[in-house]
Amino acid sequence: MSIKKVKAGICAVLAAAIVFFLVSASFAARQEPFIVVSWNVENLFDLSCDGSEYPGYIPGASYGWNENMLDVKLENLCRVIADLSPDIIGLQEVESAKALGLLKSRLKSRGENFPFAVMVDDDPATVKCVLLSKYPVISRRKIQVPGEARSILRADLDISGHRLVIFVNHWKSKSGPESRRIAYARALGKAAGELPEDADYILLGDFNSNYDEFRTIRDRPSLNDTNGKTGINHVLRTVSNGQFVDETDLAENPGKGLYYNLWLELEKQRRWSTIFFGTPCSPDAILLPPALYDEEGISYVDNSFDKFDPGYLFDGNRLMRWQREDHGKGRHSGGGYSDHLPVYACFKTGPFKFRDRPADCGAEDKGTAIGDLYVSGTGAVDFELSDCAVIYRHGDNAVIKQKNGRAVYVYEAAGVLEKGMVYDVTVSRLKRYYGNLEITGIRSAEKTGMIKDLKGFYIKDPGADLSDPALENEVISEYCGIYKDGRFYYGNGKDIRLYFRDKTLVPQQESRVCIRHGRIGYHRSPELVIEKLKQIRISDLPPDRKP
Repeated sequence: MSIKKVKAGICAVLAAAIVFFLVSASFAARQEPFIVVSWNVENLFDLSCDGSEYPGYIPGASYGWNENMLDVKLENLCRVIADLSPDIIGLQEVESAKALGLLKSRLKSRGENFPFAVMVDDDPATVKCVLLSKYPVISRRKIQVPGEARSILRADLDISGHRLVIFVNHWKSKSGPESRRIAYARALGKAAGELPEDADYILLGDFNSNYDEFRTIRDRPSLNDTNGKTGINHVLRTVSNGQFVDETDLAENPGKGLYYNLWLELEKQRRWSTIFFGTPCSPDAILLPPALYDEEGISYVDNSFDKFDPGYLFDGNRLMRWQREDHGKGRHSGGGYSDHLPVYACFKTGPFKFRDRPADCGAEDKGTAIGDLYVSGTGAVDFELSDCAVIYRHGDNAVIKQKNGRAVYVYEAAGVLEKGMVYDVTVSRLKRYYGNLEITGIRSAEKTGMIKDLKGFYIKDPGADLSDPALENEVISEYCGIYKDGRFYYGNGKDIRLYFRDKTLVPQQESRVCIRHGRIGYHRSPELVIEKLKQIRISDLPPDRKP
C-alpha cells in the first residue's frame, strides 16, 4: 500500500473519531431524561425488487406498491415519530437498509435528526429490527435465534458517558406455537445474561406475547405446546412464584434475573397496543432489569411508561392501520399508519427514585400547553396547564383555552371552574371518547385572574372550516346558515354535522338558523354540539342567501 493511501486512511479514521467525539460531547450536554420508543411500523418496504418481498410489496405489481404509496407510508410514519420526538426508537418490520435510510432522511426533513441508525442488514428475514438514535451507537451485533430467520438486534449506546445496551426484538407471531417464542426468550435471556451484573440495558420490541401471556395462553390451545410455560413470563421471568414481578422486587433483589414489564404501570383497560381478531393485546413491550432501579449509571423514570394513542391513529374505535383493500390483503389504498401503537418510556442518568404518580418525562416540571395534550397518551397523566381561560360551561362540563393556543373539553370534572375566569390547572386524567379528547380528571385548579376579552377566545373567522381537526373542542362566536338533514350548511359551501343533546331544539328542515357559542366536538367525525336553547335561533337570513 502506498504512503499516500496510508495517510488517507489515517485521516479518514481521525475524521471519524473527531465527528464521534463532537457528537458525543454534544449529547453529553443534553438534559435528561431521554425518551425511548418501540414501534412495529407494519411493513416498511423500499422500491427495490430483491426477490424476498411479501407479494403485496413487490414494486409495480398488481397490489399497487409504488413510489406514491411509499411516500404516503413514510410521511405518516414520520408524523407519529415527530409527534413523539424520541431520542431512541426501536422499530420492527423494516425491510432493508435502503428503507431505513429513506425513513431517516424524511425524519431529518421534519426536524427529527437521528445521526445513528443500525440494523441487522444481513438477516435472511424479510422484515427486520432497526434502531434509530440521537445518541452515539458504540456497536451493534446480531443475536441469532436457533431455527428462526429473524434475529434480535443488540445496540450499545453512549448516554452521556454511560453505556446503555438495547435489545430490539420481533419474536415469532402467533401463527406459530409458544415453543417458537420460547426460543427467542432463551436466546435473549442468554445474551442479556452475558452482560456484567450491573450493566444498564433495556429489552424492547414486539414480543408477540401479552404481558399476562401465562394466563391468556389458556384460551388458545393451538398455541400451548409447552404445557403453559411462556417465553415472556417464565423464561425471562416477568413472573415469579405465580405473581407479576414488581419494581420493589427489582430494587431489593438485584441479582435474581427478574424483569419488570412496564405495562403493569397502566390501568388494566389501557394495557393493549394492537387488536388481534377483536381482542386487545399487548405484544409491544419494554422490559427492565434490576440495574435500572439502582443508584448508578442510567435509571428508569418511574411511572413514565405509556402507549401513544392520539386520535388520528384511530378510525372510531379501530386502529387506523396501513390501508389495503380486501380486509388488508388487497391493493394499497394510500392511507393509515400501522396495526400497532407505539409504546414509550423515559430514562435518565442518576439514581432511581420511586414516584407515586405518573411522570411525563419531566414535562410536568416545565408546564404544558393544551396543544401538547392532543399528542399525549391518555389515561392517568400529570400535566400542569397555566393560564387556562374557562370559555364555556354546561353542567359539570367546560371548555378551557389558552390565549393564542388550543382549547380542550373538560368532561364531568369542571368542579370549581367558573366561566370567565382564568386558572392554573393540574390534569390527572385524559380520555378519548370516539376520537374526541377530554379531560376527565383534574387534581387541582388555582384561580389566577379574570378573562378581559371573552369574545377574543371564540372562533369567528367567517372563512373558517369548523371541521378542521385543529379546531376540535373550540367554541364558535356566531355562524348563520341552513339546517338540513342533520347538518349545518354555512359560509361558502361548508357544512358540519349538528348534534342536539335536547332533541326538542332540532329545527325544521331547511330552516335558516344562527348558532352562537356552540362547541365543536368529535364523535367519529366533527360535529357542532348544541346543548342550550340560547345557542340556536331562527335567523333573519334573507331567503336568497344560500350558503
